[in-house]
Amino acid sequence: MPVSGRNRRPGCRHPGLEHGVASGVELRVAHSAGHTMRTIIAFASALLSSAALADTVRHVTVPERLWGTWAPSADLCRDNKSTFVVSAKGYVTSQANCAIQWVTETAGADGPIYSAHMRCASRAEPQETSEVNQIIVSNDRGQLSAGPDFKDLKSYRLCPTN
Repeated sequence: MPVSGRNRRPGCRHPGLEHGVASGVELRVAHSAGHTMRTIIAFASALLSSAALADTVRHVTVPERLWGTWAPSADLCRDNKSTFVVSAKGYVTSQANCAIQWVTETAGADGPIYSAHMRCASRAEPQETSEVNQIIVSNDRGQLSAGPDFKDLKSYRLCPTN
């Protein structure tokens, strides 16, 4: 049966095999269209699975588990100067009213770490706005830590709803 030139490498005596010599050792490796497709599919699967396991997820709203009024302690829940309020698209303090632009969730050893990117308007000068990032690390016990960076995180408790 004649061998197609397409399946044969120059100098290869065996159809369907690639011929290689390395350090005086002759290697024959099976080569076919099916083998090539399996290699491509395996490579694509590896790329797609790593994208699916990415360590950050971007949200357009704050996760519901963070919504509510937060204060440094239960005693300060009624003190508006000590609290902040988190909603789906807002972060409000006594000094500023912030609109959430996006929230990035990153996997952490003790649970998710959130970074909220916000556009804030000063309550004293509403026409003055600034871009602000706020890190929020929560736990399942109604507590979280929040601050502009990791070294300035402060602890807060979820205030009871009225």
